[in-house]
Parts: sequence; C-alpha cells; structure tokens
Amino acid sequence: MTSIGKKNQRKFYQTLMTLAFFLDTSQYRYISRFVKQFYIFDWMVLVSVAAAFTILEGNYRMPFVMELIQYMIVGFYFTSIFVVFIIKKEAIMSNYNCIQTKFIQWSNKRALHSNAAYKRNIKTVKSLSIPLAILSLSIALGPLISTINDIGKLPLDNRAHFVLFWPTIVDTNKLSMYGIIYTLQVIFTIILYISVLSFNLGYMVFLNELITQFEMLLNGINDAFKYKMDKQFQTLFIDCIRHHQIIIKFLDDLKSYFKWMILIEIIVVQVILAILIYNLTKVNASLGYKVKIAGSILFNLLPICFHCHIGEVVLSLHTRLSNHIYNMPWYDMPNKNKQLIVIMLQRTQRDLTLSSALFSSERASRSLISKVIKQVYTILNVLLKT
Repeated sequence: MTSIGKKNQRKFYQTLMTLAFFLDTSQYRYISRFVKQFYIFDWMVLVSVAAAFTILEGNYRMPFVMELIQYMIVGFYFTSIFVVFIIKKEAIMSNYNCIQTKFIQWSNKRALHSNAAYKRNIKTVKSLSIPLAILSLSIALGPLISTINDIGKLPLDNRAHFVLFWPTIVDTNKLSMYGIIYTLQVIFTIILYISVLSFNLGYMVFLNELITQFEMLLNGINDAFKYKMDKQFQTLFIDCIRHHQIIIKFLDDLKSYFKWMILIEIIVVQVILAILIYNLTKVNASLGYKVKIAGSILFNLLPICFHCHIGEVVLSLHTRLSNHIYNMPWYDMPNKNKQLIVIMLQRTQRDLTLSSALFSSERASRSLISKVIKQVYTILNVLLKT
C-alpha cells in the first residue's frame, strides 16, 4: 500500500469507526465518549421521552398518538443498538484491528493492493450520497411544508409537524419561536441520521473487507494448486488455512453483536412500519406530512434490508469456498496434500449463519424481509380494525 493510500484508509476508517461504534481510535480517542453519550441522549431523551411527555400532556386524536408512539419506539430502538455497541465494544475493536493489521498483512503477502476494499467503500459512499440527501430532505422539509400549508387553519401543535417533539412550554404558533425550534430540530435530526448512517456504513466496510479477503483466499488456493504434486503445496495451502481461521475469528466477533441488532429489528421494525403505513392512510394531512411519513418508512426499512443482505452474503461465502475446493483437481494428489484439503473442507462446514439472539432463531437473509413484510400486514390489519 502506498503512503497516501495508508493515510487515506486510516483517516476514513478511524473517522467512521468513531462515529459508528464509539471506538477509541488513535486519531479520535478524545471524542468517542462524547459521541456515545450524545447519540444516546439524542435518541432516548429528545425522541422517546419527549414524545411520551407530549402524549401525557393532553388528549390527542388517534393518528397523532400513533405517530408519537412510533417515535418513542424508534428512539428506544436505536438507543438499544448503541447500548449493544458499548457492551460489545471489544468485539467491534477486534474487527477493526483485524482489518487494519491482519487483512493488510495478508494482502501484502499475496502481493496485492491492500487498498482495493477501501476504494470500493469510497465509491459506494459516493453513489449513496444523492439518494441519502433526498431521503433526509424529505423527512426534514416535510414538516416545514406541512406547517406552511396549515398556518391559519389550526393550532400548529395539533399535528405532528415536527421531526422531534417537546412539551408545550413555548408558543410555537409564533413564527419566530417556531423558526428557532424548527432549526434546532433539524440540527438534532441531522445528527440522528449521521448516527444511523455511520453504523450501517461501518457494516458495509466490514462486509467489503470480508468479501475481498475471501476472494484473495480463493486466489491463494488456486496458486497453491499450481504446485499440487510438490511439497510447496503444503506451505502455500497451510498459509490459506491459517488465513481462513483469521476470517472465521473476524466473523465470530461480528456475529457476537450483529445478532442482537437482528433481534431488535425483528421485534421493533415491523411495528414501526405498520404504524407509519397506518398514519399514511388514515391521517387527513397535507402533502408535506405524507412526504415525511414516506421518508420515515424508507428510513426504517432500508437498514433491515441491508442487514439481511449482509447475512445473505455471509451465508454464501463458505458454500462458495467449499465448492471451489471440492471442484479443484485434488483426486490425484499425494496423500499428505489430500489430508490438508480434508482439513479445509471440514472447516468450511462450520455454520456462518448470522442469526438473532435468545428466543428467536431467525437468520439474517433475504427470506427474513418477506417474513417482516407479512407481519407488518398482519399488524396493520389489526390497527385498521381498531
């Protein structure tokens, strides 16, 4: 890796890991604690507690209460995720260190450019910038458009015009005060989006680095088979076995905290989506309100789709590796070399499934998305009948 490549990779990954998982990287060790505390305060207090207090303050119609409940659930949901990151910080740090050390060492040993995954990650971030900007603007500007449309028609506090909520201790019907409150809300909302986006980008980094290492492992196996009749095969293939063990350790660390995210998402996301769709169909509001709800649906749906995609990719890795080794011309090799192949084939039988923790055995895969959608339909039918 060139010095410029190393510097860029170190800067990007350190910044991302600090924002996503509160890791004390060498460059940002002094702000990780602040980021952690601010994220939890932002989600738990400014979203969950504020929405709950708004419900307790007065009598509201069902659609408004449903939206407030949705905000409470979302706030608790992301707060729980960040608590998991705090508890499993050692495993996340192990993943990060593995990328920065062992993965790079293997790339250099294979005489390959160790910055390939980094460039792919940067390209993905750039391709996502425009869709994410549109999604963020739809949620942030939707309440403002809705408010402008409803000025003079009803008290502004009677509808969910705001991204976040607060007790009615100020007169938000005054345009100047509303402007101040709305500006603060947009600032905090941007921080909320950064928190969610950053840990999903962190998973993207882990996934792309993992895929790159598996591709290098397959190439290493191909190179070893060029010497299948020689003793040099043993040296090269044993090196592949060792690196495969490093990859398995990386996955074990990932599974130790990823499974809790899947569990939380299975429980929470389907309820959130049902409430949002209920509000979209039942609330008689302006276009801006509907734009905000549509943006919220995407905001809650896209992460679980991405996490299921990660699980699907991981599921295919060992199958691909096992089939690749089995299809190699191993049958006419010396017995000592065959023994190494048997060892590797046995290792590829290990289950890599990213499943949820405790009482749910659901695994992260594309089939889980269809199950979530079916459950959303069931919950929505119940809400519509109430």
